[in-house]
Amino acid sequence: MFNKIKLSLGSKIVVFTTSLVAAALLLISYIQYSVFSKIVSEAPAGGVAVKGFSDDSRLYLIIASLFVVLITIVLSFYLVRFLTQPLFSLKEYLKLTEEGILANEININTGDEIGEMALITNNIVRSLKHTAHFAHTIGEGNLNTQFRPASENDVLGNSLLNMQKNLISAEIREKERNWIVNGIAEVGEILRKHNSIDPLSYDVIKYLIGKIGAIQGAFYVIEEDDDNEFKKSIVMKNLYAYNRKKYKSAKFKMGDGLVGQAAIEGATIFRTEIPKDYCSITSGLIIDKKPDSILIVPLITEELTYGVVEFASLRKFSTNEVRFIEEVGPIIARTIFNIHVNERTQRHLEQSQKMSAELQQQQEELRQNAEEMRATQEDLQLSNEKLEEQIEEVNKTQKRMQSLLENASEVIAIYEKNMILRYVSPSVKRILGIDPSDLINKKDEAHIYEEDRVAYKAMFDELLADPEKSITIQYRFIKDNGELIWLEATGKNLLSDRAVGGIILNSRDITVKRKAEMEERMRKNMQALSENSPDLITRLNCDGVITYTNPVIENYTGLKPSEFMNQSLETVSSQNGIVGVWKEILQNVISTENKLHLETNYNSHLGERVMQINAIPEYNENSLESVLVVSHDITEMKLIEREIQAKNRSIHESITYSKRIQNAIIPDNKSIQKTLPGSFILYKPRDIVSGDFPWYMEKDNSVFISVVDCTGHGVPGAMLSLVGYFQLNNIVEMCSGLNSGAILDEFDRKVNETLIKDTNEENIKDGMDIAFCKIDLSKKIVEYAGAHRSLYHVSDGELTEYKGDKWAIGGGVYKNQTQFTNHKIKMKTGDMIFFFSDGFPDQFGGPQNRKLGTVKIKDAIMNNKDKSMSAIHDALNIEFESWKGEHKQTDDVLLIGIKF
Repeated sequence: MFNKIKLSLGSKIVVFTTSLVAAALLLISYIQYSVFSKIVSEAPAGGVAVKGFSDDSRLYLIIASLFVVLITIVLSFYLVRFLTQPLFSLKEYLKLTEEGILANEININTGDEIGEMALITNNIVRSLKHTAHFAHTIGEGNLNTQFRPASENDVLGNSLLNMQKNLISAEIREKERNWIVNGIAEVGEILRKHNSIDPLSYDVIKYLIGKIGAIQGAFYVIEEDDDNEFKKSIVMKNLYAYNRKKYKSAKFKMGDGLVGQAAIEGATIFRTEIPKDYCSITSGLIIDKKPDSILIVPLITEELTYGVVEFASLRKFSTNEVRFIEEVGPIIARTIFNIHVNERTQRHLEQSQKMSAELQQQQEELRQNAEEMRATQEDLQLSNEKLEEQIEEVNKTQKRMQSLLENASEVIAIYEKNMILRYVSPSVKRILGIDPSDLINKKDEAHIYEEDRVAYKAMFDELLADPEKSITIQYRFIKDNGELIWLEATGKNLLSDRAVGGIILNSRDITVKRKAEMEERMRKNMQALSENSPDLITRLNCDGVITYTNPVIENYTGLKPSEFMNQSLETVSSQNGIVGVWKEILQNVISTENKLHLETNYNSHLGERVMQINAIPEYNENSLESVLVVSHDITEMKLIEREIQAKNRSIHESITYSKRIQNAIIPDNKSIQKTLPGSFILYKPRDIVSGDFPWYMEKDNSVFISVVDCTGHGVPGAMLSLVGYFQLNNIVEMCSGLNSGAILDEFDRKVNETLIKDTNEENIKDGMDIAFCKIDLSKKIVEYAGAHRSLYHVSDGELTEYKGDKWAIGGGVYKNQTQFTNHKIKMKTGDMIFFFSDGFPDQFGGPQNRKLGTVKIKDAIMNNKDKSMSAIHDALNIEFESWKGEHKQTDDVLLIGIKF
């Protein structure tokens, strides 16, 4: 039995331990035996008790040792039999389980821990077998097999349950997909059977209702009645409810109702909360019971909506049903599109066939008409040939007549009674330069020279009054190019003549004749004028021969005109200085072919004379023919001119000297700027002397400064300015404590006294405009008074205008007011004042030659207010000169600016 059991390491340990225990027992027994043996040998001889114990004890020890060995062997056998063997069997069973082999249950009924391990192992194997059976069943497709995992923590069992759920879900989705695919295939089969909308919509809606379990459904199609997407109509094609066709109709506009909204938005409408009035308002579906859900799906393909399907159900549509309708929608829409295309193609084909038939009919009619026309044309051709022969003969006659009329030297015209031209011969184009069509059926009075229209009309009146009379008149005719020619017309009244039936007028151009007559008269007149002219008139031909000279030649040469006539300049006495002048003039005109104007001196029979000579070239048709020399004696005029020039120089020298006097009394910028460093005077007299003048005086810690504008300019203005200058000096010097207004009152009185004393009543209107300032430098107070002049005060970036009174200094008895207003202005550091005469704003210029005006002066001041006074002076000067431009200066200009 021991040879059959292969001891494991545990068994070996047990056997070794047992053997070791047995050996230990044997050793203990031997030691006891030795000890007792020694005790016996060493005991005194006569001891009875010790000798007897020794033999028995040895026997007993041997027996006890054998018994121990025996028990050890039995114990070892027991350990091998009941401990090691079950463990080995359990290991082999687990090894098979590890290899995936689920063997039968292991039979170990030890009741100890090994037995419990065997029982647990059996349960594990049993559970694995149950799980394996469940997996095998699922694998065979029985997804509804029940299975309970070993515990909540059974990983394999729970995983198999999740796999079962996933397989069931996949199977459901597959069934739903197959349901949809089959439905689409069936719908496709229905669509392929139809090529018109009505039967297609009926079969489709009927099928779809049954497919998704709806109680009723409607099929709508969008009509192509308008290119505007929002104006198209949605028309119900078929309504199917409760397993039968309903003969209802409905029509919506895009966006109306739920159907219209689904169509225009291109989106599905799925509602489970149904409005109370839904059936009667939004869709037209009429049922006895309100549905639990409605489904409206637009039929869209390539982003265009071609129709709508609408369903109602007493239950809620499933998601799969909604998806089916949405997936089948584009297929239906594409079919509707194809049907529309086919219908349009069919309509076009029918129209084309109809048009083709009509064209064939028209072609046949045209063919018949062409045959009839061909026959008629043959008849007409024969008639035309005869007619053409006659026309050809008439044309030849007309051409001959036309040629005669075109080349006639006269214009033949026939008028109605009312002077409307009925016919005019073609020669009018050559003679008058007017196309006949421009005159026919019109009155030609517009071409008659205005002064001759009365005589022209009188000719017609006289011909109408006396038909037997023939009248000839001459009048001027205006051609289209504006040329004025003379016509001689002979009129006859042939209204009674059937061939003519009008007033006939034969006209011919007599311009050349009239010009010749006129030139002859002019020549005679010119000769008469020349003979009586005080000027020396001579005509020289290009060969230098004197062809004419008037009697005046005798005054300068002492020779008769006959002594010069037809004489060459080379043969005439060279002692006549005028001959040399004529030679030079002739050569100059021949070389330049232009008129010549010059003044020259020469010694004559009357002494040295100054002659103003005009040489005029005279041409024939092609070239220079002669030169007419007119010599005018300007000797006396030259003497007067020289006297006037001498007087003018004397006057100019007097005025220039007056300017020096005026400049001496006028203050300059440098003297004023010593007291008022921020000041300038812009002074631009129009003439040498000025009627405007600045006036300046310092007295009693005050500065008196003014701009005075006297009436007129030049010398009169300058003379008046002297009156103003000295009167102001006297008043300010003699009268202390007066304000500006009082000073002007006194100034006005003095000027009136001076002008009235020395002039008559007419001149007392002379006077002055003035802007007068009294400046208290210590208190920085300006007292201002003005006569027709204003003062501009610039402070804190603002410009304030203080206007002067509206009357001038002077004016005498014609002025009814004399008290000038005194303005008192407190100045701050940086404030500026400007005052000026009217020459600045009254200057004409600019693009429209208008006055400069005060607005531009204000703008120039304000645009440059932050600059220095010198820069403001330059800016105002540039403003004035730019505005004046090339225009003449209108008046004297004076402007004063002061900065505090």
